[in-house]
Amino acid sequence: MIAYSAIIVFYLLFYTFTFESWVAFMSPLWMRWATSIFFIFMIIHAWIGVQHVIDDYIKSSFLKAFINISFLFLTLAQLIYLPYFLMVIFNG
Repeated sequence: MIAYSAIIVFYLLFYTFTFESWVAFMSPLWMRWATSIFFIFMIIHAWIGVQHVIDDYIKSSFLKAFINISFLFLTLAQLIYLPYFLMVIFNG
């Protein structure tokens, strides 16, 4: 995740940021794969963080289960939509 973030920061610092340049930057397959991997790791990281926060601060078992299931559906929707967005819609 740090390497991907460094690549994005390097791009933003040293290249002019226009829609066309961003599409050209994100168009190679390796960049779309790197973006997919980054967001998958970010979603996993968020899942673990939410689990810890819920365990620490929510005492009701029903509310814990409701929040966990809601967040699970949200993250699954993101994991399903992410490759579709990067590989189909954002096919520069």
